[in-house]
Amino acid sequence: MANDREGRPAVTSEAANVLFTLRLPDRTGAAQMALQVSRAFRRRGHGVTLVHGPLPPEEPSIVPDFCEIGATTVEETRLDRPWSPLLVSDLAGRARRAGARAIIGVNQRDRLPAVLAAARANIPAVVMVQNQHHFWGNGLISRAKRVAYRQTVGRYTTLAVCTSEVVKSQIVRFGVPDAKTVVLPNGIEPAPARPPLDPWRRRELLDDLGLDDRRFVFVSVGRLDPQKGHDLLIDAFARTPALAERVQLAIVGAGGTGDQLRARWPDELRDRVRNAGLDTTIRFLGWRSDVADVLAAADGYVHAARWEGPALPLAVMEAMAAGLPTIFTDCSGPPPWFEEGLDGLMVRAGDPGALARALARVAAMSDDDRRAMGARASALIREHYAIDDIADRFVELVVGTWA
Repeated sequence: MANDREGRPAVTSEAANVLFTLRLPDRTGAAQMALQVSRAFRRRGHGVTLVHGPLPPEEPSIVPDFCEIGATTVEETRLDRPWSPLLVSDLAGRARRAGARAIIGVNQRDRLPAVLAAARANIPAVVMVQNQHHFWGNGLISRAKRVAYRQTVGRYTTLAVCTSEVVKSQIVRFGVPDAKTVVLPNGIEPAPARPPLDPWRRRELLDDLGLDDRRFVFVSVGRLDPQKGHDLLIDAFARTPALAERVQLAIVGAGGTGDQLRARWPDELRDRVRNAGLDTTIRFLGWRSDVADVLAAADGYVHAARWEGPALPLAVMEAMAAGLPTIFTDCSGPPPWFEEGLDGLMVRAGDPGALARALARVAAMSDDDRRAMGARASALIREHYAIDDIADRFVELVVGTWA
């Protein structure tokens, strides 16, 4: 039997195909985890088909990464309109033609057609519950989406892989039996440890980003969306003038997709910064491919999300792995193995005052204390959140549904 890259036996004797649906083929957390899980399927000899929605118009897509691992990729524009009447039958037919043994729905909006197509094809329906549920739209539309979700996902799901206990309890309330759920955190592949940036190089990089190396620099990575709480960070700085004078915040991420509120959110954030007189304190860097360099140049990291799926989102894990003292919200509960105040700071979600106090606390730390917190955070991620182990466990769970 062949071995995978880690020397473990590759499961080739029972090799089969799986089909993923991914409405948003961007490079954010859910898509990244789908890619990592697909890599694990490929390492074990299984075939992968990715049926994805339209490519993002203003930022790179993750689809080329799927092609690199040997996955078959198919654009299906109707995933952007999940109520299309022929979508379910076409997905089921594609699964049959691919010889898929399971359909795995990744994004919230593509789970309905994914589980219905799996039921029609008479194969397991697996959902990757990466985030807490949020049903956009006015009251009537939001309620209709909830009812449809409960009647389909709750009824037809074979296995729900949830990123936290908070997410699991939510999917159970939507009707998925507890016995069909499992909690499996997200993981990352930490980059090799790198020495601190040379002061000259750091100064040069910060200058290119419009940041001042004489001020304490926080970074926040995430799409410009109400979920991520950037407005709360703006409020935290606006209500704390002393903080705004000695600290800068670099926001990395793009946005502007979705309903009317989410489409105009990036402009609204920039208006908030301008109206609060924080133009020299808060900088919008847009989407960047050099996030590792930005993190290396920063002094700290902050994540102000109102809601998330995992207790440690990928962006937070990447900052911790990079050795940054990190602030994040408690929106998905306390992470396993995390020690408050030693591995980082966790604050109440939706509370600008709590964010301001945490920002001030980290900015006031000595260099030694900040390095110690960053080192503990990095060790935590490397010890408990290795993506290969987590992705292999996901594969084992899915294979168990067709055994």
